[in-house]
Amino acid sequence: MGIALAVIAAIVVLLVILVIVKAVRIVQQGFVGVVTRFGEFKEIRQPGLTFIVPIIENLRAVDVRETPRTGDRQQVITRDNVAVIVNATIFSQVVDVRLALFTNSDYLVSVDNLARTSLRAVFGSISLDDAFSQREKIGTLLQTQMEEATDKW
Repeated sequence: MGIALAVIAAIVVLLVILVIVKAVRIVQQGFVGVVTRFGEFKEIRQPGLTFIVPIIENLRAVDVRETPRTGDRQQVITRDNVAVIVNATIFSQVVDVRLALFTNSDYLVSVDNLARTSLRAVFGSISLDDAFSQREKIGTLLQTQMEEATDKW
């Protein structure tokens, strides 16, 4: 009887330790933690030590820092039908974590695709001479188009 009780006690202690290890999480600086309970959004946790209910809740870290991504070389056609190859660097930042995660299947891919589409649209509306002489205007137009499209997520 004593050995059986010791085995049961050891199993209980191991289970308690396992639950504690699974419950304690750390959200790194520059990230926020999104807690979902049974797949449904529950809350956002700030950087630092946090606790979740194992099995029931899940914590996903989302980078909220400004992130630069260099796009691939892309061929675009200007208004005067001249093909130009451009490289663009995209700076993006998640502002509303809940919208980014739950209204878009993959916000990073969406930002990249939107940048490509916006780049083609802007270059298609200007001539080759304007493309060389008005880089700041192109940047402003791209930023405006990107912000309008990404406001909903």
